[in-house]
Formats: sequence, structure tokens, C-alpha cells
Amino acid sequence: MLVSNALDLIDQINKMKGGTEAAIIPFSFEEILSTQSQAELINLINSRFEEYYYENNMLNEEGPIGDDSLLFGDRGKIADAIVARCKEGKYSGIFGLRRSGKSSVLRAVERRLMSESIKFTHVESRSGLENVHWKVALYNIAMDIRIATTGAAQGEMTRDEFEKSLKLNSTREDYNREATSRFVEDVKYYTKDEQLFVIAIDEIELITYNTASSSDWKSLEAYKAFWGALRDCGCPLIVCGVNSTINEKSRIIVGDNACDNPMYERIHLIDNATHTYLPPFTDEQTKEMINTLGGFSNISFSKVYAEINHAFGGQPFPIRKFCSFIYDKVKDLRKPGVLYEVSMPTYQACLDDFNRSSNGIELYNTILEHIEIYKNEYRLLVKLAHAPAQYRDITREDITEIDHLQKYGLIEYDSTTELVSFRIKSLQEYICSISDKDPEDMDNKERRRFVQDGVEIIEKQLKEHIRRYYKITGQARGISVLKTAMRKHSDIIHGQRGVDVNALSFDEFFDIHKVQFYFSAIRSIISDNWSQLGSSIQAEGINQERFNTYMFDMNAGRTDADHYTAESMNDLGDNKWEIDDLTMTRFTTAYGELAAMLKKIM
Repeated sequence: MLVSNALDLIDQINKMKGGTEAAIIPFSFEEILSTQSQAELINLINSRFEEYYYENNMLNEEGPIGDDSLLFGDRGKIADAIVARCKEGKYSGIFGLRRSGKSSVLRAVERRLMSESIKFTHVESRSGLENVHWKVALYNIAMDIRIATTGAAQGEMTRDEFEKSLKLNSTREDYNREATSRFVEDVKYYTKDEQLFVIAIDEIELITYNTASSSDWKSLEAYKAFWGALRDCGCPLIVCGVNSTINEKSRIIVGDNACDNPMYERIHLIDNATHTYLPPFTDEQTKEMINTLGGFSNISFSKVYAEINHAFGGQPFPIRKFCSFIYDKVKDLRKPGVLYEVSMPTYQACLDDFNRSSNGIELYNTILEHIEIYKNEYRLLVKLAHAPAQYRDITREDITEIDHLQKYGLIEYDSTTELVSFRIKSLQEYICSISDKDPEDMDNKERRRFVQDGVEIIEKQLKEHIRRYYKITGQARGISVLKTAMRKHSDIIHGQRGVDVNALSFDEFFDIHKVQFYFSAIRSIISDNWSQLGSSIQAEGINQERFNTYMFDMNAGRTDADHYTAESMNDLGDNKWEIDDLTMTRFTTAYGELAAMLKKIM
């Protein structure tokens, strides 16, 4: 409750309504003093509470949780376990999807370290490491450790003055010459009076050789030297990231170079969970979280918490975002003094609306955002989304990716039946909506449709290539070429019934109502006039022989009847048209090469 005579008090408080901070109930001295009776005062207080008390949407909190009372699930226990490992001098990892709670757990660890007077440094890869050279990164981390152990503060000093006041053991120039050894020596010197010092690094995928965007961090030298220095400095490490690849490979290979992995099997995962790095919430944990947070808004999910938990795979951030969406939909239906219970019909309707909304799309993009930098995992996730039943033979190369996708909490894989299911069905549907199914995963009907669509694209562009060439070099010459082609290939090029071909203008030859081209006719026209129509194609690296091969492959094994012009194609032809894997591979190769070439010459 806030009682104040500040100007525009209520207007200012109204700007904070609906946020995730605690509710503020505003009163002015004037309105309280103007009440004429106790009943009038009670009525004022009650009405103001009704207006403000349940209006803050705690479910919509997006930042890292900074209060243990709001650290739901097993996150607090995980933080305790990491602190225990730090005391043993061990390394810990906090891995999981973006917005899965990694930063909240790390903040909880740091609160525990502070409560026990254990010093640490927190390094943000995005702001502190990603855009600097690895040698500079080590220098800066060492300086942060010096600051933490001395308690120094920059105050009004310049950066150079502050660095001098720290009396650092090494200069930047020293690190340019021998960064690894200097870092190890400096850290041991700076922490010599500390019983324990912890180094925590967040978003390590930004500085890891196989996922970094900066060329400095992609190098084998950077990876080996940076992590080797951290390994040897004597401090327990806590690393946060999307996945634990750096812990899983004994040898690191970058291009033609390789080295032993200094971090191999040194990172202890947060717990013994078999399906996720940060484990998903159980139904009861989800109930506690959303009813606690919903309680601040006078809304309960007791009738639907299990369904919500299953719909979002036990992932706390998506669950909160969806429940916040429900709150916004029903907040005007609440009544003072009555707890609003979300019903099953309301849940189902809101789930459909959420998946079609900008809120849902933003959420699913957020979930996928950092997985996309792990190319193999994302590729496999897309394939599984489109055709989960076809993946009953997981290859050795896919086992690591399957393991990570399980640990993210995105899929469940049954090794006995070799079947896969998505834990978040809505995410699977979203992936299918934004990506194309791999042709090798299509059934025959889908392959025929895929081939026909590809033929249509290439056919139209090649016809336009022919038309444009003779528009520039001479339409009369073009008419002569087309008439010759019709006589030579009358079975695949012919005038429509009742059309006098000799009376057609150049453009009318490309009117499907007057002249019918089969797909192979376009190949014949271009190949028969290669010195003219093929010159620009040849210039892009596709010679006449390869062009003919690609055009045959584009037909995708259809020998019973050629493709009609795509513009007049109404069906997929004979059901006997079977497209096997090899034919499909040849088609996709041909389509890719022709499409790339046409993009350049058109």
C-alpha cells in the first residue's frame, strides 16, 4: 500500500499495472482524510484493492529468477549440488534450451556462494568474450578475478588508472606473448589467499569452435589454449550453454588439424537425469509454479495443470508464457473475492489461439534459436518433426544428436522400438510449418508432388529464358526455331486443336492455350540450339551434356508419359509412377544445380 500526495500518483502507478513486480495499491492522503465514516474508508480500501491487487501478471516474468522462493521444481536442489561440487574442486555444467532456466540456476548458485563468503567471477560470453580475441579474454578474466579477490572498485578512475591500481601480475603485452601460462600463473597468484574461488561462464556456445560466429573463436588454437588455461588454473568451473559437446569428444578436429580436448569428460552434468540437462517439471511441480504465480493474479490452474505440463513438455518457461496468455484472455472475467478456475474448454481454446498467435510463434522461435547453431541436431529435429515414424533405424552418426535432443526435453526416444515422439506437440507442428520435408522422408505420393512442383518452377524459368533470348536477338528468328522444333519433335510440341501455328506471333507460342510443350520439349529446344540458348548456361559451369543429364533426371523416372507443361498440369499422372531413393537423389541434385544456374542468368 502506498499513501502519497505525489502529483499524478494513480496515473504513474497505472503505468506499472500488469507488470511482474509486486502489486502497488495507491491512495492519496486527501482521499483517505475525506472519508466521512469507517464504512466509507473500508469501501475505499476494498474497491482500490479490487482494482489493483490482482492486476500484476507474475506469470510473464522473463528475466532470470532472483529469489529462491520463486525457484520452482528441483532448481534449488540442483544449485545446492553444484555448490557442493565446487567445494570439491570439480567442474559443473548447466545445459539446456534457451530460456530453460540455466541463468536462474546459475544465479542461485552464486547467491549460495555469496552466503558462504566464497568468491567468484561471472563471465558473460555474449558481452565479455564473443567479440574479443581469446588472449584478451583470458587477460580480462584474470583481471576480473583480481577485482573479486581484492574488492576493488573503479569509482571515478579511468579504465587505465583502475588497471594500474590493481597491481596486476602481467600486462596485456605479456598475454600477447604467452597467454596460457600467464593466465595460469596469475590466477594462482590472485587466489592464493582464497580457500576457494569459482569461475562461471555463461553461453559457452558463443566461444566454442564448432558453434562460434567469430573466426577468432572457431580456431583450434583458441579452443585448446583458452580451455586448457581454465583447466589448469586451479579454480572450479561452472559452464552454462545449450549443450555439452565440449565434454563429449576426446579429440577436437578443425579442418585438417586436430588436438586432444582439454575439457573431455571433466564437466559433471547437473544431475543424473536421463532425458534432459535441466530436468523437466513434473505435473505437481508445474502445479505449484503456475498456481503460486497465478495466485498473485487471482487465477488457478488446478483443473488443467497436468494438460498444460504435457502440452509443453514440462519446460517451465513455455508453461509460464502460455499461462500468461491465458491470464490475458480471461482477466476481465474474474470477480472480486472469487478465485478464477481455468476450465478444460478454456485451456483447449487458448492453446489453439496461442499456437496461431504472435506470442506462440515468438516462443517457438525462442526455443529453436540456439539449437539452429548446432546444424546436425537441427537437421535431425526437422526430419523427426516431419516423419517421426520413419526413424526406426538411428545411425551411429545420429546417436549423439538424438541424445542431445532428448536432454533438451524436445523428444523421447525408445531404444527398444526405435520410435520417436515429440514432447512438445505444438513445437513439432510449428517446425513442420516453417520447414520443408526432406524428400528422402517422403512417401511416393509426396515425392510425385515434390517433383511436379520442382518441374513447374524449372519449366517456367527455362521457357522464360527462351522467350527472353529471342525477344532480344530477334523474334522472327525465335519463331523459326520454335516451328523447326515442332516439326522435329511433334510428339512433345504441338499446336492446340484449331490453332493455325503459321499465324501465331512469337509471344503466342508461349500461350498454353495455343501451343503445348511437354517438359522434354524445352530440353530439346535448348539442346538443339545450344550455341545460342546454351551459351549463358555454359558460362555458369553446366555444359550441354550435363544440362541434358539434369533435364532427364528432372523427369524423375517417369517414362510412361512426359510431364505436360506445368501451367496446364492438373494431376500427378499414373499411379504406377514410382520414385525410388536413387531417382529422388538425382532429381534433387538436378533441381538444385538448375535452380542455382537460373537464378544467376535470369
